[in-house]
Amino acid sequence: MKNLLLWLGLASTAAARAQQPAKPAPTAPELASFFGRLSETNEGEGSIFDSVDIMSRRLVTYLKGRPATTANLGVDLSAESADAAHLKVFTYSYPSGGTRGTVHRPVLQWQNAAGQHFAYALPEECEFTAIYRLASPGRLRYLLLGQEEGDTNASTSEALVVELKGNYLLLDKEIFGKNSPLQLSNVALSFDEPKQVLTIDLADHDASAEDDKLLAQWGYHGKFPARPLTLFRRTYPPAVPHRKSAAKTLRLKFSGTRFVKSS
Repeated sequence: MKNLLLWLGLASTAAARAQQPAKPAPTAPELASFFGRLSETNEGEGSIFDSVDIMSRRLVTYLKGRPATTANLGVDLSAESADAAHLKVFTYSYPSGGTRGTVHRPVLQWQNAAGQHFAYALPEECEFTAIYRLASPGRLRYLLLGQEEGDTNASTSEALVVELKGNYLLLDKEIFGKNSPLQLSNVALSFDEPKQVLTIDLADHDASAEDDKLLAQWGYHGKFPARPLTLFRRTYPPAVPHRKSAAKTLRLKFSGTRFVKSS
């Protein structure tokens, strides 16, 4: 009985907490003020991580239920679809405090068939600058392309697929095999929407072994650095020989369900 009463007490507390009115959405001037201060901070991303997470949620709260522009929010509209869903990427940024330079955080907004607005903060650090509709019968899928600086000598290009189902947004975890989103260092990504072909320009790609393994699923054997081992003042040749592919590009075609190597 004592355990039951304790359980009921906890349940009542949870129910009461759930019934509390939601916090009102922040105003546009409040968001603009915070994002303005955030963009000028010199504390570094480690010190402001909690604040960034909170502000992503507050921006989502604001974007839900209303059409929005960037004129008074202190964020950028970095990409937008040209169809009835009006999928938009709102991006805010702040200094990394290190060699990365600027960090970008994306928040998506879209509308359903009834014209209601919804929003979702992507768990990514990337400036998505292009949105393309994927030809997927009976499904509303989009390819997002973007880039983020890694340090002074490297950048990461990213391809991410999202699906809209009315009020919900789904992240497709297997559209690039078992690696989604697709993230590669020092490459250029472009998409031919009529042909549904994603081109990966690998001319400047300095792959890691992880990148090499990822690209191998599409038959590409790239290059990765081979480092000799120095032990007790003796230098031994690398265990894995240096390999370099003659191919400078890789083309992937969207089949309707996933990306496969283009013939």
